[in-house]
Amino acid sequence: MAFTYATYLQRVKQAFSRGDGAQVAALLDVTGCLVQANQPASKKKRGGGGLETKLEHVSDLAQNTTQQLESKANKALRSQCGDSAAEVAASCAVCARHLLAGDPVQAYDRLALSVQPFVDLFRTEEQTWVVPPLHAMADNVRLVACSADDAIRSRGGEPDRLENAGNHLMTFFSAANRPQGDPDKRLATLRVVNSLFRIYFALNTLRNCKYLVRVVDAKKFLSFESFACADRVTYKFFVGRLAVYEEDFECADSYLTYAFDRCLGGREHRKQRSMILKYLVPVKILTRNQLPSEALLRKYALDQRYAEVCRAVREGAVAQFERALAKNMELFVASGVFLLMERLRQAVYRRLLKKVKLIHQAMRPEKAVQVPLRLYAAALTWQGYECTLDEVECICANQIYRGHVKGYVSHKSGILVLSKKEPFPPMSFE
Repeated sequence: MAFTYATYLQRVKQAFSRGDGAQVAALLDVTGCLVQANQPASKKKRGGGGLETKLEHVSDLAQNTTQQLESKANKALRSQCGDSAAEVAASCAVCARHLLAGDPVQAYDRLALSVQPFVDLFRTEEQTWVVPPLHAMADNVRLVACSADDAIRSRGGEPDRLENAGNHLMTFFSAANRPQGDPDKRLATLRVVNSLFRIYFALNTLRNCKYLVRVVDAKKFLSFESFACADRVTYKFFVGRLAVYEEDFECADSYLTYAFDRCLGGREHRKQRSMILKYLVPVKILTRNQLPSEALLRKYALDQRYAEVCRAVREGAVAQFERALAKNMELFVASGVFLLMERLRQAVYRRLLKKVKLIHQAMRPEKAVQVPLRLYAAALTWQGYECTLDEVECICANQIYRGHVKGYVSHKSGILVLSKKEPFPPMSFE
């Protein structure tokens, strides 16, 4: 149900007085106002079933000026909860008013003023109840900044609020990582790290992630298992993506597998598992030579993205692989897996080469391990993939270098000489 700003402030005071971190976090949360502001007027709700702690249900925000919201917060909170609490509550209320009025830029600029007061509050309070409110404030800053940048971009301006939000979240991270009072306040850190990852990936400033990874991996940091499972899963997902970007596919496999195996639950978790698999599927093919089942791809709605690719890898259909790559080019680029797909081309080349070797062996058993490069070129041409003998030689050399094939290329003779013992190391999809 809807309630007044005075009632809201009374609940803030009660929650702060009790040290009720979950309630304080809910009261400071402005993200519901983003959803409310983006809905058609006919669907906007003012109470009637929403949580009574949410700012979007405060009925008289629009009737109060910024000065009035600040004055009322100071009067209600300052004496009992302190200056910082009053400043933070007022800033969140003003931010919510701007969001509901459709002005996310003003909303962000006002919200940013609450960062230092909240950091002061976090450092002063010795108990761990301030951890959930810090998480709420980190989400506020990031999500409102995203909305502000969208608005700036739509007006033809240069968006800069998300970058600014990253600086503010680093302030949160520093406060949480070197806390005063209860050392368990450091449990706030990993959620903030994940929010920073989201910002750095959105801005394509991935170099900034390395410092955070070093901190989390340090021996002096909290035990990783002490953090909430959801935060651990999110962290492993992002460091897995970072490993993909750095072409460290073994680490990517380890991180993404950790995230997938521990991402359990209902419909929302299925969406998250699907997101993880977008990266894990090509990584598994590259590092473990494992192809997903068609049932798995269908279950997580990835069949249109990967089914044709996987068939091409399994069958050695180079032209089919190229068509699948071209068809989903924008999708692969947008999700950051295009370079992974480029790497998968090697698996397709290898599968076709194995077929060519078997055909050559049937035709010339006495020279079974001496495969003419022209025969491989003919197979590629037959599939509709034109390439020269020099290009075929380069393909074979790459196969040998990557360990997909054992042997050597005789440039003078135009022959691929395969090892007599296991020329094609086992691959699970064959």
